[in-house]
Amino acid sequence: MEIVPLDGNVGAEVRGVDLTEPLGDAELGTLRQAFSDHLLLVVRGQDLAGADHDRFIRYLGPLETFDNGAQVQFMTNKKVENAAEAGSARLLFHNDGAYREHPRAGTSLYALEVSPTSPPTSFANGVRAYESLPADLQEEVGKLTAFHMLDLEDPYGESNRQRITELRPGRTVEEVRHAVHPAVITLPHSGRKALFVSEFYTSHLVEYGESSGEGESLLQTLFAALYADDNTHSHHYTDGDLVVWDNLAVQHARSGAVDTNPRHLRRLVLRSVDW
Repeated sequence: MEIVPLDGNVGAEVRGVDLTEPLGDAELGTLRQAFSDHLLLVVRGQDLAGADHDRFIRYLGPLETFDNGAQVQFMTNKKVENAAEAGSARLLFHNDGAYREHPRAGTSLYALEVSPTSPPTSFANGVRAYESLPADLQEEVGKLTAFHMLDLEDPYGESNRQRITELRPGRTVEEVRHAVHPAVITLPHSGRKALFVSEFYTSHLVEYGESSGEGESLLQTLFAALYADDNTHSHHYTDGDLVVWDNLAVQHARSGAVDTNPRHLRRLVLRSVDW
């Protein structure tokens, strides 16, 4: 097994491994260290059954059960059972489930059938973004909390920033999914710190208030650190590619709209990163 860092200062490619076979102890140790160090792993050219995908992701922790009781979803433009409600428009950078009390710990996608015209998934490194901030700004942001939200009934919500001040007429905060989390979180498995605000789900910084220009200016400073070109990586899928990332440390985006050509990916979520 070989671990090769990707460009953009986030992620690594895992080479020389066949995921249709169980990993040995030495390979497991290498895999887990790579995930802890690089936060995003890419394995190319795998011909996997569902059980193979499940086994590999369980090396990193237990699988999450979705609201419908299933443990697998599909990010897809096909009509299949357990298709995720992710629409077809561009998706802004986000951490999955930040609007929940307990955000997702990790996410994996496996490309079953993806056309060359399919938009890539882009990734941003929240750990490196935090570490790039001046010490005084790290200290300031470390004392703040952020309000995250998602209005599932907003027809344009999938490609626009979610903000309390921009709720549609008649909608209230109580009617949308929302949660408050620290703006800087500590990763449970490594102790590293990461920015936990996003251009999709973060409405505002609580201590500044929902309409504060100063608070919004600070958020834009954090977004600039997160989404800088040298802090992001885009993965263009081919069939058989598997990606898995730490959802608390790494944000992701769908960097374009999905057309009518196939884009069919199998999705698993980690309830925790635990080994």
